[in-house]
Amino acid sequence: MPRGGRRPTVRELLSRRRSNDGVAEYQKLISRNPIFLERVEGVGIIGRDEAVNWGLSGPMLRAFGIEWDLRKVDHYESYDEFDWQVQWQREGDSLARYLVRIGEMTESIKIIQQAMEGIPGGPYENLEMRRFDRLKDPEWNDFEYRFISKKPSPTFELSKQELYVRVEAPKGELGIFLIGDQSIFPWRWKIRPPGFINLQILPQLVKRMKLADIMTILGSIDIIMGEVDR
Repeated sequence: MPRGGRRPTVRELLSRRRSNDGVAEYQKLISRNPIFLERVEGVGIIGRDEAVNWGLSGPMLRAFGIEWDLRKVDHYESYDEFDWQVQWQREGDSLARYLVRIGEMTESIKIIQQAMEGIPGGPYENLEMRRFDRLKDPEWNDFEYRFISKKPSPTFELSKQELYVRVEAPKGELGIFLIGDQSIFPWRWKIRPPGFINLQILPQLVKRMKLADIMTILGSIDIIMGEVDR
């Protein structure tokens, strides 16, 4: 939409094809498919305590009947202002992990719709685009800034302390650990990727399973290779 144009009203946005239609299509095509259910139900189960001890998080943990969602636990950002529920299942198998994720898709749509209703109406302008239009060759488009290292502010300083911040990512708990030494760069920096932690449970999940079940279990973990290839 051009700058200064009319923002679509919430009624207009919601009157278009809803994302819920896509979720309903998944439910009809997959969730009630007897072939799919035969391949995932009762496959890849461990004990609830074992899931906690392995440090699982996200849908992997909530599939074992543990209602643990950092958006509810840490009360960060504006999630407390919306009406939504933590999705969880009791069985802990590959089907439970699938159902948790399908339920989270529905809850995410609810959050987005509620957020849209709170957006004020009226014209708007993209201030970032206006800044790019003003400068023909901005410094932050240089190769050194975009692909090598972002230049920190000379007045920025990390105090001498340890800090850990976590959020509820789609795969689970995504954490950032920093140790500062009163310089512009951290003395130590560590990322806790949920996919890397969740993948460690794979040898336990495939015990006493068939060879064909390995791909089913691996898919239910829902890994990202950029997190686990290290």
